[in-house]
Amino acid sequence: MSSLYVQKSILINKEPEAIFKFLNDFHSWPKWSPWLIADPKTSISIHDDGKFFNWDGAVTGSGDLNVLTEVKNQSISYSLNFYKPWKSTADVSFDLAKKKGGTKVTWTMKSSLPFFLFWMKKSMELYVGMDYDRGLKLLKDLVETGKTNCSLSFEGIKSFQNTSYIGFQTRCSMTNFEDKMTEDFQNSIPKMMRKYKDLVSGAVFTLYHKFDPVKNKVVYTIGIPLSETPNEIETPYFIKKLPDMKVYSVIHKGPYRHLGNAWATQMMHQRAKKFKSKRGLVPFEVYLNSPEDTDEKDLKTAVYFPIV
Repeated sequence: MSSLYVQKSILINKEPEAIFKFLNDFHSWPKWSPWLIADPKTSISIHDDGKFFNWDGAVTGSGDLNVLTEVKNQSISYSLNFYKPWKSTADVSFDLAKKKGGTKVTWTMKSSLPFFLFWMKKSMELYVGMDYDRGLKLLKDLVETGKTNCSLSFEGIKSFQNTSYIGFQTRCSMTNFEDKMTEDFQNSIPKMMRKYKDLVSGAVFTLYHKFDPVKNKVVYTIGIPLSETPNEIETPYFIKKLPDMKVYSVIHKGPYRHLGNAWATQMMHQRAKKFKSKRGLVPFEVYLNSPEDTDEKDLKTAVYFPIV
């Protein structure tokens, strides 16, 4: 058996007792679960005392979670059982430690893979870690503000019209991806919007050619739809066209820091065979409004996966 180990932490600006109640009572978990957000139709059952939880869904699979031990306002341990899409077990825990500025919440999972799936170890740890990061961010918002400030709308299959755009491509590592995106949107996009303002015909978008946590590589193109081709194009910008296509659409509402929930949802829906991706076309996100004149809780972003 190949062991799996995932541990993620976040600082929450609240005392441990304000956080503990969201962790030791499963009645609170659906509010911040990084998996249930992907499939609100998941059937869930929670014991009255809040110590046992099971689920069954077309997208989320099935399993159960049981509180084993708890030290009030300090730590909790759980047993986790998966039944679908495959059977496995895990030991899960939360630890809370008072720190300057609040409480450090640490989420840990220890599990294993069958020997014939040893090659999945690194990717499994990375992707579960990303799930834990998403969940901790949702938990932080919920504890600090009373809301997760993140919601998803499932549009399903829709048409996307061909679009000519001016764009530029960025290559970076996963570790500095957020910094590079921030840099691009603070520097390059305003410059492009000013230069081509009379030709802009739609919302800014980002195409993801590669997003590989295992190889630590990201390649993306930021594009601005234009009504016509400009006379002069400066390096490193280029003109390209997105074709007519069918897409599977999920709309994210809330701060960009929670956008990973929409992407994870798309991946989960794809694995559940809700759609089949079209080769040769890459997924992309479209920013339906702007942080310049919109409160972050009201930001809307469409995440599209081109489909067959």
